[in-house]
Amino acid sequence: MSRALAWLAALATGMLLALAGPASAAVTLETEAFILTYVNGSSPGDWRLSVAAQTPLTTSISLDTLNGELQYWPAIDETGTGTVNGSAHWSVLAVDVKPGYRVTGVSVHALAYGELVAGQLEGYPPGSADNRASLAWTLTAPGGVQPFGYQAATFQGLRPFALDSGPLSLDGSFRLDLSASVWSQAYGTGTDGNYAASMALASIGNALLNVQVAAIPEPATYAMLLGGLGLLGGAALRRGERRPADSPARL
Repeated sequence: MSRALAWLAALATGMLLALAGPASAAVTLETEAFILTYVNGSSPGDWRLSVAAQTPLTTSISLDTLNGELQYWPAIDETGTGTVNGSAHWSVLAVDVKPGYRVTGVSVHALAYGELVAGQLEGYPPGSADNRASLAWTLTAPGGVQPFGYQAATFQGLRPFALDSGPLSLDGSFRLDLSASVWSQAYGTGTDGNYAASMALASIGNALLNVQVAAIPEPATYAMLLGGLGLLGGAALRRGERRPADSPARL
């Protein structure tokens, strides 16, 4: 492998390791507002989720299994015979919203990373390199099914993925189906022991599931609000009754 290709591979590895999720992970995560459970998917012996960040209204969850399966898939060919590499991930997550809360939004964010280097050798056609990275998810709730998806093809450098549900108002239980894949292909160029290598790389890392929530006011809160509005209305009415009538106009 040429020094340039080795350097690119090392650089990509370092970037994706830096994007790896936290070490502490679980199959089920419980927050104040909801419970998230890994119920099906690829690599059942390695289902992992972990909290990456949390505020009172938003929880960001690292999709550790997806990140681990798709973080580094290079294809390097030095002889012109061609090399293909890649991987795919799918998973099903159940969300149980706790009483007193509703989910107001769901989004999936990730970073794809790609490299493309086509071999060049004087007197021969250039080599080729290609890659793809895709991410999709589906929200299944009592109100219906909403699919979201994005694909990057023949790309280099970092490519952000952001798939947002838009405003929601969900309580009870619903399901999230996730799927993602990376693919790379390279063909070197040359013959008779004189070759120029080609390299392609496709990766997905730092995938996060973001869940936004809001508290539902208790019935007593509504009663207090209505009572306060009633008092304000009564006070305004009494002030109007005490106001003196306008004097009759003089001729």
